[in-house]
Amino acid sequence: MRAVLVIVLVLSGLWGGYWFVGSRAMDQAAAGWFAAQQGRPLLAEQQGITVSGFPNRFDLTVTAPRLTDTETGLSWTAPFAQVFMMTWKPWHVIATLPQEQIISLPGQDVTLTSTLAQGSVIVTPGTALTLDRTAIAGDGLALRSTAGWEVSATSARFGTRQAPDRALAHEVALELTTLTPDAGFRMALAQGSSLPEQIDVLRLDTVLGLSAPLDRHAATTRPGLTDITLREGLVRWGDLVLSAQGSLTPASDGTPEGRIEIRVENWRELVPVLIASELVAEESSQTVTRALELYAQQGSDPTILTLPLSFQQGRMSLGPLPLGPAPQIFQRQ
Repeated sequence: MRAVLVIVLVLSGLWGGYWFVGSRAMDQAAAGWFAAQQGRPLLAEQQGITVSGFPNRFDLTVTAPRLTDTETGLSWTAPFAQVFMMTWKPWHVIATLPQEQIISLPGQDVTLTSTLAQGSVIVTPGTALTLDRTAIAGDGLALRSTAGWEVSATSARFGTRQAPDRALAHEVALELTTLTPDAGFRMALAQGSSLPEQIDVLRLDTVLGLSAPLDRHAATTRPGLTDITLREGLVRWGDLVLSAQGSLTPASDGTPEGRIEIRVENWRELVPVLIASELVAEESSQTVTRALELYAQQGSDPTILTLPLSFQQGRMSLGPLPLGPAPQIFQRQ
Protein backbone atom coordinates (compact mmCIF):
# COMPACT_ATOMS: atom_id res chain seq x y z
CA MET A 1 0.00 0.00 0.00
CA ARG A 2 2.87 2.31 0.87
CA ALA A 3 4.49 1.64 -2.50
CA VAL A 4 1.26 2.51 -4.29
CA LEU A 5 1.04 5.77 -2.34
CA VAL A 6 4.61 6.65 -3.26
CA ILE A 7 3.92 5.95 -6.94
CA VAL A 8 0.77 8.11 -6.83
CA LEU A 9 2.65 10.96 -5.15
CA VAL A 10 5.50 10.76 -7.67
CA LEU A 11 3.13 10.72 -10.65
CA SER A 12 1.12 13.60 -9.18
CA GLY A 13 4.31 15.58 -8.70
CA LEU A 14 5.41 14.90 -12.26
CA TRP A 15 1.97 15.84 -13.62
CA GLY A 16 1.91 19.03 -11.55
CA GLY A 17 5.39 19.90 -12.76
CA TYR A 18 4.28 19.29 -16.34
CA TRP A 19 1.28 21.59 -15.88
CA PHE A 20 3.33 24.42 -14.38
CA VAL A 21 5.98 24.13 -17.08
CA GLY A 22 3.29 23.96 -19.77
CA SER A 23 1.30 26.88 -18.33
CA ARG A 24 4.41 29.05 -18.13
CA ALA A 25 5.33 28.14 -21.71
CA MET A 26 1.79 28.98 -22.84
CA ASP A 27 1.87 32.32 -21.03
CA GLN A 28 5.25 33.22 -22.54
CA ALA A 29 4.23 32.06 -26.01
CA ALA A 30 1.05 34.17 -25.94
CA ALA A 31 2.86 37.23 -24.59
CA GLY A 32 5.67 36.74 -27.12
CA TRP A 33 3.22 36.47 -30.00
CA PHE A 34 1.48 39.72 -29.06
CA ALA A 35 4.85 41.46 -28.61
CA ALA A 36 6.06 40.22 -32.01
CA GLN A 37 3.11 41.70 -33.91
CA GLN A 38 4.35 45.25 -34.34
CA GLY A 39 2.16 46.30 -37.24
CA ARG A 40 3.99 44.65 -40.14
CA PRO A 41 1.26 44.03 -41.20
CA LEU A 42 -0.55 42.87 -38.04
CA LEU A 43 -0.67 44.89 -34.83
CA ALA A 44 -1.70 42.90 -31.76
CA GLU A 45 -2.46 44.50 -28.39
CA GLN A 46 -3.71 43.25 -25.02
CA GLN A 47 -3.96 44.38 -21.40
CA GLY A 48 -3.24 41.14 -19.57
CA ILE A 49 -2.61 37.41 -20.00
CA THR A 50 -3.34 34.72 -17.40
CA VAL A 51 -3.22 30.90 -17.47
CA SER A 52 -5.29 28.71 -15.12
CA GLY A 53 -7.01 25.30 -15.23
CA PHE A 54 -4.73 23.16 -13.05
CA PRO A 55 -4.38 20.21 -13.29
CA ASN A 56 -6.09 18.95 -16.46
CA ARG A 57 -6.49 22.06 -18.66
CA PHE A 58 -4.58 25.06 -19.87
CA ASP A 59 -7.06 27.96 -19.74
CA LEU A 60 -5.65 31.09 -21.35
CA THR A 61 -7.46 34.40 -20.83
CA VAL A 62 -6.44 37.51 -22.74
CA THR A 63 -7.87 40.77 -21.44
CA ALA A 64 -8.93 43.46 -23.93
CA PRO A 65 -7.37 41.94 -27.08
CA ARG A 66 -7.19 44.10 -30.19
CA LEU A 67 -5.97 42.91 -33.60
CA THR A 68 -5.42 45.41 -36.41
CA ASP A 69 -4.42 44.85 -40.02
CA THR A 70 -2.39 47.99 -40.62
CA GLU A 71 -2.57 47.63 -44.41
CA THR A 72 -6.37 47.47 -44.69
CA GLY A 73 -7.40 49.26 -41.50
CA LEU A 74 -9.53 46.31 -40.39
CA SER A 75 -9.50 45.59 -36.67
CA TRP A 76 -11.20 43.41 -34.06
CA THR A 77 -11.50 44.10 -30.35
CA ALA A 78 -13.25 42.48 -27.41
CA PRO A 79 -13.32 42.73 -23.61
CA PHE A 80 -11.62 39.32 -23.39
CA ALA A 81 -10.86 36.12 -25.26
CA GLN A 82 -10.47 32.69 -23.70
CA VAL A 83 -8.72 29.63 -25.07
CA PHE A 84 -8.95 26.19 -23.46
CA MET A 85 -6.97 23.05 -24.21
CA MET A 86 -6.68 19.71 -22.46
CA THR A 87 -3.20 19.04 -21.16
CA TRP A 88 -2.93 15.74 -23.06
CA LYS A 89 -3.90 17.15 -26.48
CA PRO A 90 -2.72 20.76 -26.81
CA TRP A 91 -3.24 20.71 -30.57
CA HIS A 92 -7.04 20.87 -30.01
CA VAL A 93 -8.07 24.36 -28.89
CA ILE A 94 -11.51 25.47 -27.73
CA ALA A 95 -12.28 29.20 -27.66
CA THR A 96 -15.02 31.27 -26.05
CA LEU A 97 -15.68 34.86 -27.01
CA PRO A 98 -17.67 37.53 -25.14
CA GLN A 99 -21.23 38.46 -25.95
CA GLU A 100 -20.05 41.70 -27.56
CA GLN A 101 -17.20 42.27 -30.01
CA ILE A 102 -16.34 45.20 -32.27
CA ILE A 103 -15.14 44.89 -35.86
CA SER A 104 -13.79 48.13 -37.32
CA LEU A 105 -14.07 48.56 -41.08
CA PRO A 106 -13.08 51.57 -43.19
CA GLY A 107 -15.71 54.21 -42.40
CA GLN A 108 -17.69 52.22 -39.84
CA ASP A 109 -17.57 50.14 -36.68
CA VAL A 110 -19.68 46.98 -36.51
CA THR A 111 -20.73 45.59 -33.12
CA LEU A 112 -21.30 41.83 -33.02
CA THR A 113 -23.50 40.62 -30.17
CA SER A 114 -24.54 37.05 -29.38
CA THR A 115 -25.98 34.86 -26.66
CA LEU A 116 -23.39 32.20 -27.49
CA ALA A 117 -20.09 32.33 -29.39
CA GLN A 118 -17.85 29.28 -29.22
CA GLY A 119 -15.34 27.67 -31.50
CA SER A 120 -12.72 24.98 -31.74
CA VAL A 121 -9.52 24.72 -33.75
CA ILE A 122 -7.51 21.58 -34.43
CA VAL A 123 -4.02 21.90 -35.85
CA THR A 124 -1.65 19.23 -37.10
CA PRO A 125 0.89 18.40 -34.38
CA GLY A 126 4.30 19.78 -35.38
CA THR A 127 6.33 22.96 -35.40
CA ALA A 128 4.32 24.65 -38.18
CA LEU A 129 0.94 24.17 -36.42
CA THR A 130 -0.86 23.83 -39.76
CA LEU A 131 -4.61 24.28 -39.53
CA ASP A 132 -6.54 21.02 -39.88
CA ARG A 133 -10.14 22.05 -39.14
CA THR A 134 -12.29 24.55 -37.29
CA ALA A 135 -15.85 24.74 -36.00
CA ILE A 136 -17.65 27.89 -34.84
CA ALA A 137 -21.17 28.13 -33.41
CA GLY A 138 -23.11 31.26 -32.58
CA ASP A 139 -26.67 31.83 -31.36
CA GLY A 140 -28.71 35.01 -31.08
CA LEU A 141 -26.37 36.91 -33.40
CA ALA A 142 -26.75 40.56 -34.37
CA LEU A 143 -24.50 42.94 -36.35
CA ARG A 144 -25.06 46.66 -35.74
CA SER A 145 -23.09 49.22 -37.70
CA THR A 146 -22.37 52.86 -36.93
CA ALA A 147 -23.29 53.40 -40.61
CA GLY A 148 -26.91 52.69 -39.62
CA TRP A 149 -27.57 49.11 -40.76
CA GLU A 150 -28.35 46.02 -38.69
CA VAL A 151 -28.77 42.33 -39.50
CA SER A 152 -29.41 39.37 -37.20
CA ALA A 153 -29.70 35.59 -37.24
CA THR A 154 -31.06 33.02 -34.83
CA SER A 155 -28.03 30.78 -35.31
CA ALA A 156 -24.83 30.54 -37.31
CA ARG A 157 -22.63 27.52 -37.91
CA PHE A 158 -19.27 27.77 -39.63
CA GLY A 159 -16.71 25.06 -40.27
CA THR A 160 -13.57 24.39 -42.24
CA ARG A 161 -11.34 21.43 -42.87
CA GLN A 162 -8.25 20.84 -44.96
CA ALA A 163 -9.28 19.45 -48.35
CA PRO A 164 -8.33 15.77 -48.55
CA ASP A 165 -7.09 16.01 -52.15
CA ARG A 166 -5.37 19.43 -52.13
CA ALA A 167 -2.63 20.53 -49.74
CA LEU A 168 -3.36 24.26 -50.24
CA ALA A 169 -7.15 24.20 -50.10
CA HIS A 170 -9.79 24.19 -47.40
CA GLU A 171 -13.41 23.12 -47.48
CA VAL A 172 -15.52 25.89 -45.93
CA ALA A 173 -19.19 25.66 -44.95
CA LEU A 174 -21.57 28.23 -43.48
CA GLU A 175 -25.21 28.03 -42.44
CA LEU A 176 -27.39 30.85 -41.09
CA THR A 177 -30.95 30.32 -39.91
CA THR A 178 -33.76 32.85 -39.49
CA LEU A 179 -31.74 35.68 -40.99
CA THR A 180 -33.28 39.14 -40.61
CA PRO A 181 -31.98 41.70 -43.15
CA ASP A 182 -31.57 45.40 -42.38
CA ALA A 183 -34.78 47.36 -41.73
CA GLY A 184 -34.12 49.73 -44.63
CA PHE A 185 -33.81 46.83 -47.04
CA ARG A 186 -36.96 45.21 -45.65
CA MET A 187 -38.93 48.44 -46.08
CA ALA A 188 -37.75 48.80 -49.68
CA LEU A 189 -38.60 45.16 -50.37
CA ALA A 190 -42.08 45.39 -48.82
CA GLN A 191 -43.12 47.95 -51.45
CA GLY A 192 -43.08 45.32 -54.19
CA SER A 193 -42.95 41.89 -52.56
CA SER A 194 -44.88 39.61 -50.25
CA LEU A 195 -41.77 37.77 -49.07
CA PRO A 196 -41.53 37.37 -45.28
CA GLU A 197 -39.19 39.65 -43.34
CA GLN A 198 -36.91 36.77 -42.38
CA ILE A 199 -34.88 34.43 -44.58
CA ASP A 200 -35.40 30.84 -43.46
CA VAL A 201 -31.92 29.52 -44.21
CA LEU A 202 -28.75 30.54 -46.02
CA ARG A 203 -26.19 27.81 -46.71
CA LEU A 204 -22.81 27.75 -48.45
CA ASP A 205 -20.52 24.79 -49.14
CA THR A 206 -17.27 25.81 -50.84
CA VAL A 207 -13.69 24.83 -51.51
CA LEU A 208 -11.18 27.69 -51.29
CA GLY A 209 -7.76 27.38 -52.93
CA LEU A 210 -4.97 29.21 -51.09
CA SER A 211 -1.59 30.58 -52.06
CA ALA A 212 0.11 29.47 -48.82
CA PRO A 213 -0.64 27.16 -45.88
CA LEU A 214 -2.72 28.33 -42.94
CA ASP A 215 -0.13 27.88 -40.22
CA ARG A 216 1.77 29.88 -37.63
CA HIS A 217 3.60 31.73 -40.41
CA ALA A 218 0.36 33.03 -41.98
CA ALA A 219 0.89 36.59 -40.70
CA THR A 220 4.05 36.69 -42.83
CA THR A 221 3.03 34.59 -45.83
CA ARG A 222 -0.48 36.12 -45.92
CA PRO A 223 -2.33 33.31 -47.72
CA GLY A 224 -4.64 34.61 -50.44
CA LEU A 225 -7.41 33.05 -52.50
CA THR A 226 -6.36 31.35 -55.73
CA ASP A 227 -9.75 29.92 -56.72
CA ILE A 228 -13.26 29.35 -55.39
CA THR A 229 -15.49 26.34 -56.00
CA LEU A 230 -19.09 26.67 -54.89
CA ARG A 231 -20.38 23.13 -54.37
CA GLU A 232 -23.72 24.26 -52.97
CA GLY A 233 -25.36 27.58 -52.33
CA LEU A 234 -28.88 27.71 -50.97
CA VAL A 235 -31.25 30.50 -49.95
CA ARG A 236 -34.74 29.51 -48.79
CA TRP A 237 -36.90 32.58 -48.28
CA GLY A 238 -40.61 31.92 -48.16
CA ASP A 239 -41.67 30.81 -51.63
CA LEU A 240 -38.36 31.95 -53.13
CA VAL A 241 -35.69 29.25 -53.31
CA LEU A 242 -32.29 29.86 -54.87
CA SER A 243 -29.63 27.21 -55.36
CA ALA A 244 -26.25 27.63 -57.03
CA GLN A 245 -22.96 25.98 -57.93
CA GLY A 246 -19.93 26.96 -59.99
CA SER A 247 -16.33 28.16 -59.78
CA LEU A 248 -14.30 31.36 -60.00
CA THR A 249 -10.63 32.09 -60.74
CA PRO A 250 -8.76 35.41 -60.56
CA ALA A 251 -8.06 37.84 -63.36
CA SER A 252 -4.81 39.82 -63.25
CA ASP A 253 -6.51 42.73 -61.46
CA GLY A 254 -7.97 40.50 -58.73
CA THR A 255 -11.53 40.46 -60.06
CA PRO A 256 -13.16 37.04 -60.50
CA GLU A 257 -13.57 35.22 -63.79
CA GLY A 258 -16.05 32.39 -64.21
CA ARG A 259 -19.71 31.65 -63.67
CA ILE A 260 -22.11 30.43 -61.04
CA GLU A 261 -25.13 28.50 -62.29
CA ILE A 262 -28.25 29.62 -60.40
CA ARG A 263 -31.63 27.91 -60.17
CA VAL A 264 -34.52 30.02 -58.89
CA GLU A 265 -37.88 28.61 -57.88
CA ASN A 266 -40.75 31.15 -58.00
CA TRP A 267 -38.37 33.53 -59.76
CA ARG A 268 -40.81 36.47 -59.93
CA GLU A 269 -40.11 37.06 -56.22
CA LEU A 270 -36.46 37.66 -57.17
CA VAL A 271 -37.07 40.91 -59.06
CA PRO A 272 -38.15 42.96 -55.99
CA VAL A 273 -35.10 41.61 -54.14
CA LEU A 274 -32.80 42.85 -56.91
CA ILE A 275 -34.49 46.26 -56.82
CA ALA A 276 -34.34 46.55 -53.01
CA SER A 277 -30.65 45.56 -53.18
CA GLU A 278 -30.13 48.38 -55.74
CA LEU A 279 -28.73 45.87 -58.24
CA VAL A 280 -31.55 46.79 -60.63
CA ALA A 281 -33.17 50.23 -61.02
CA GLU A 282 -36.87 50.34 -60.15
CA GLU A 283 -37.74 51.92 -63.49
CA SER A 284 -36.25 48.87 -65.19
CA SER A 285 -38.36 46.33 -63.27
CA GLN A 286 -40.77 45.59 -66.14
CA THR A 287 -37.93 45.16 -68.62
CA VAL A 288 -36.11 42.87 -66.21
CA THR A 289 -39.24 40.84 -65.51
CA ARG A 290 -39.90 40.39 -69.21
CA ALA A 291 -36.30 39.30 -69.89
CA LEU A 292 -36.39 36.74 -67.09
CA GLU A 293 -39.79 35.55 -68.26
CA LEU A 294 -38.34 34.81 -71.69
CA TYR A 295 -35.50 32.91 -70.04
CA ALA A 296 -37.92 30.90 -67.88
CA GLN A 297 -40.05 29.94 -70.87
CA GLN A 298 -37.11 28.04 -72.29
CA GLY A 299 -37.52 25.44 -69.54
CA SER A 300 -40.29 22.95 -68.79
CA ASP A 301 -41.61 24.87 -65.74
CA PRO A 302 -42.26 28.63 -66.20
CA THR A 303 -41.97 29.23 -62.42
CA ILE A 304 -38.38 27.95 -62.37
CA LEU A 305 -35.54 30.02 -63.79
CA THR A 306 -32.06 28.73 -64.55
CA LEU A 307 -29.45 31.32 -65.47
CA PRO A 308 -25.75 32.08 -64.93
CA LEU A 309 -24.16 34.68 -62.70
CA SER A 310 -21.22 35.55 -64.95
CA PHE A 311 -17.97 37.34 -64.11
CA GLN A 312 -15.92 38.57 -67.05
CA GLN A 313 -13.47 41.43 -67.67
CA GLY A 314 -14.20 43.07 -64.32
CA ARG A 315 -17.97 43.06 -64.78
CA MET A 316 -20.75 40.80 -63.54
CA SER A 317 -24.14 39.95 -64.97
CA LEU A 318 -27.12 37.79 -64.06
CA GLY A 319 -28.24 36.08 -67.24
CA PRO A 320 -29.00 38.97 -69.63
CA LEU A 321 -28.96 41.58 -66.84
CA PRO A 322 -25.78 43.63 -66.26
CA LEU A 323 -25.10 44.07 -62.53
CA GLY A 324 -22.10 46.38 -62.67
CA PRO A 325 -18.44 46.08 -61.58
CA ALA A 326 -17.32 42.78 -60.11
CA PRO A 327 -15.87 42.87 -56.58
CA GLN A 328 -12.13 42.38 -56.16
CA ILE A 329 -11.97 39.21 -54.07
CA PHE A 330 -8.60 37.87 -55.20
CA GLN A 331 -5.10 39.28 -54.85
CA ARG A 332 -3.75 41.20 -57.84
CA GLN A 333 -1.38 39.08 -59.87
